[in-house]
Amino acid sequence: MTLNKKVLFIGWDAADWKVIHPLMDAGKMPHLQRLVERGAMGRAATLHPPLSPMLWTSIATGKRPFKHGIHGFSEPTPDGRGVRPITNLSRTAKAVWNILNQNGLRSTVIGWWPSHPAEPIHGVTVSDHYHKASREFDKGWPLLRNAVHPPELHDTLAELRLHPQEIVGPMLTPFLPHLDKVDRENDRRPSMLAKTLAECVSIHSAATWLIENRPWDFFAVYYDAIDHFCHGFMKYHPPRQPWIGEADFELYSNVVSTAYILHDQMLGTLLAKAGEDANVILMSDHGFHPDHLRPRSIPDFPAGPAIEHSPYGIFAIAGPGIRKDEPLFGVTILDLAPTVLALFGLPAGRDMDGRVVAGAFEEPPKVGTIPSWEDVPGDDGRHPPHTRLDPVAAAEAMEQLVALGYIEKPGENIEEYVESTVRELRFNLIEACQDADRHTEALEIGRDLCRRQPDDQRYALKRFVSCQALGLVAEMREIVDDMDGRRRKMFEDAVQRVSWFRDLVIERYEAKKTAAGEAPDPEEREREIAYELNPRAEPETPREFLLKPDERKDLGKALAERRYQPAITDFLQAQTLAAERRWLEALDALQRLERAPAIAPALLLQSADLLRRIGRLEEAEQAYRRALGVNPDNVHAHLGICRLALRRRDYRAAAEAASECVGRLYFFPMAHFLAGVACIGMRDFEQARVSLQTALSQNPHFPQAHLRLARLLKFRLNDPEAAREHFRWHREMRQRHPGLAAPEAQHDLPQDQETAPKLDTPLPPLGEDVFVVSGLPRSGTSMLMQMLDAGGMSILTDRVREADEDNPKGYFEFEAAKRLFRDQAWLADARGKALKVVAPLVSSLPAGCNYRVLLIERDYAEILASQAKMIVRRGESIEDSPDRRERLRREYARLIAQTKAALRSRQDVRLLVLRHEQILRDPEAAALAIDRFAGGGLCAARMAPAVDRSLHRNRAALTP
Repeated sequence: MTLNKKVLFIGWDAADWKVIHPLMDAGKMPHLQRLVERGAMGRAATLHPPLSPMLWTSIATGKRPFKHGIHGFSEPTPDGRGVRPITNLSRTAKAVWNILNQNGLRSTVIGWWPSHPAEPIHGVTVSDHYHKASREFDKGWPLLRNAVHPPELHDTLAELRLHPQEIVGPMLTPFLPHLDKVDRENDRRPSMLAKTLAECVSIHSAATWLIENRPWDFFAVYYDAIDHFCHGFMKYHPPRQPWIGEADFELYSNVVSTAYILHDQMLGTLLAKAGEDANVILMSDHGFHPDHLRPRSIPDFPAGPAIEHSPYGIFAIAGPGIRKDEPLFGVTILDLAPTVLALFGLPAGRDMDGRVVAGAFEEPPKVGTIPSWEDVPGDDGRHPPHTRLDPVAAAEAMEQLVALGYIEKPGENIEEYVESTVRELRFNLIEACQDADRHTEALEIGRDLCRRQPDDQRYALKRFVSCQALGLVAEMREIVDDMDGRRRKMFEDAVQRVSWFRDLVIERYEAKKTAAGEAPDPEEREREIAYELNPRAEPETPREFLLKPDERKDLGKALAERRYQPAITDFLQAQTLAAERRWLEALDALQRLERAPAIAPALLLQSADLLRRIGRLEEAEQAYRRALGVNPDNVHAHLGICRLALRRRDYRAAAEAASECVGRLYFFPMAHFLAGVACIGMRDFEQARVSLQTALSQNPHFPQAHLRLARLLKFRLNDPEAAREHFRWHREMRQRHPGLAAPEAQHDLPQDQETAPKLDTPLPPLGEDVFVVSGLPRSGTSMLMQMLDAGGMSILTDRVREADEDNPKGYFEFEAAKRLFRDQAWLADARGKALKVVAPLVSSLPAGCNYRVLLIERDYAEILASQAKMIVRRGESIEDSPDRRERLRREYARLIAQTKAALRSRQDVRLLVLRHEQILRDPEAAALAIDRFAGGGLCAARMAPAVDRSLHRNRAALTP
């Protein structure tokens, strides 16, 4: 294909095909209709948590939040004495325009969130503070400093903005046809609409002027208006929900549709100005529930409005070299950055989590990859590290976020506010790690948050999720018992205390009216109650509280303790019973639950899975069907129906259900696998091969798929040579994952007695795989590195740490490995080499390459004794009591169990576990096992003598 040098990107925050398709069918979005007809389109899967600053930074960088550094809406100021809105100064990865900047290309970037202060790229940046009205119109509206780059465009672009107070009635009537019926003195909703509309027009005005008047190669404009329109007015969108009054529905039911129509008109303008030679990409970061899935209320916790988001945004691409009228599957929001780079003929970084949307191209672009753009020197247009944020801009943007309901209003205790901000950032990071199956890191953060805030059910829930993923059943039980006992009692007490405060407010209100000689007004009384019991409520006019300051403080504590959902605890109780294999008790617990809106879909799926497991198939299918009645896009319900059809040998129905899965979520290996099984049942062997190969292309470490494909190739397709390869892979994977189950870790774990696997055949040659030696400090990792070095393997070491009394033969360490959690770009240099990574960091190995991890275990008493001596020799002073050693022993046991579970759950990792005493006892056998694990080519005869038994100076039998 001919690579284009002009790309227009348009971001519509929260746009959803469920709203768009009816409008396009009615001819109300003609510009988008033409765009999708001349290009490719699909849904873009979002990330979790679905918070816009995190998502749009992932879109810009192609990386997940734990790589790019943006973890929420606000952050502490650099001095730690306050809180500011999230800034691009916190972004740790290059955005796509920074990469283009390094390659001599000019970008225009408008309104991206977050993008303040404007970055000094070759081109133009207009920050996310540009369109926010900070003052009343008649008091002047200066454009914030650093909102525009280059500075000479400051005045020109400032004049293009529209203030909300400049919005007049005729501008609102398309949204509010019955505006004349609105009581604008008491109804703030038209003002909210006017504010969103003015900000949207301001962004579009800057975009239309810049696309015509400034040269560009990449032009990106981000509109946040759909998200704001939906948060304010989706509740009134047709069809009317039972809890929405008819009068409100009549007034505001047209807002969301009109917002989309407005965006289509703006799209048409940009397409016309960009020209036919530009490639165009339209994308949203997530969707927004427009149907029965929209929630009735917003949870009372930070970022609660995100509950209204749906997991699929939109993606459309058109232009030279793009397929026409082509559906796309499996697109994620991480794919934008690699795809834009491909359009410019530039490689993606292997540390990017997204991939090029190759299915959109007539000829897939032949561009490669590089280890990381973070290591490429040159002017990337980012801010220098010492740059600080304008405090005026920070205060004004913070006010905006409070108004949107995404963050809490600052309290009087700023230190407490800073601490709560940090907790929320770490909470969001937990969910981002869990979204990427990095449960070991997530659990570490979750445990810490639970120690700091043991009463917050959200923290306990996230900790439970990671324990469940890692198979830590005992810890699951501990969490549930605490939530079901101590925490439930706090909730019940809090409900009574809040009720007492409500009665107190009523009493004082009536006393106040009596003292004034007035009769109580029931409607006024309810407004007083709502105001007094809601710390975020804003009165229409200044007034005094009926509750005293100390009472309000106690009320706030009670309200926090009331942030607990008993149904969630009951649901986790059922999951824990299932993990304990108490199937009938788990099913009984689920069936006793009320169908709480917060958990109904998950509840139905959990019930259906349990019913299927115990053979009650008709009831299981009914439960799956009910889950689909709630949400027809629930791929796990479709998968359950597929499994049931296979058990009935109804292969056609199974194939149809599997097709429903992959049609909604293409990257779903299990769905492709079951589709292949169904095709085998229908004797459609060629299609079965395609489905099984697709499953393996998405998950190469899928032993059941290798086995099914091997049998298919050998017995049905007469290809024994290809079958032999898949049989071999299946056998090796079963050896690495005995029982295909993660080990269960208990609080008081016994010493792990796992033995070294006996590999019947060697693994394939190491190639580009990274060979990682890992273990606890002082467990024998240096001995393994010495063996590998003697055997002829290439070692990645900088020898900064020299040999000493503790390791007289050398450490073979690489200093950058100590920063693995936050710095991973250097890993490209480790391909085909051996690298030492300490056990607490090894689960941070990033996706993007394959790993062979050789984990060494040693008696914990020996490890602790050796560590204690080493600490003394280094001149450090620590407590070394029996109690402390016991605590460390337990913690080390948990850490190793979690590490092994995390590594075994990863598709890109092969794991070999060796015991320190086994190596000492039989170094020749250990050398042979290591050689087979490395794929052959090592000299085992030279490896075994590298084991020096004289250095085993801290034997368990000699330690106290």
